[in-house]
Amino acid sequence: MVAGFPPFEIADPADERFRLFSDGFFTDIVRGWNVGFSEDLMDLLQRMFFIQPTDRLSLDQMRAHPWMQGEKTPLEF
Repeated sequence: MVAGFPPFEIADPADERFRLFSDGFFTDIVRGWNVGFSEDLMDLLQRMFFIQPTDRLSLDQMRAHPWMQGEKTPLEF
C-alpha cells in the first residue's frame, strides 16, 4: 500500500519475492526499487513480513514502532 503496487504476486513460498521477503531480505530488495522508503518504514515492514508469528511484531509493537510515531504530513494517513 505504501508503494502503490503489490510487493509480490501471491503470498506463497513458491513466489520468489514472497519467500525472500519472509526470509528477511525485504530491505535489500526494496532498496533496489528506489521507492524512497525510510529506514524506519523498511524495518517495520520487514518485521511484519516474517512467516513465523513469533518472529513478527505484535499489534502493540507495531503501534510503538518509530515509523508509526513519526511526524505525519498532510498526504499521509
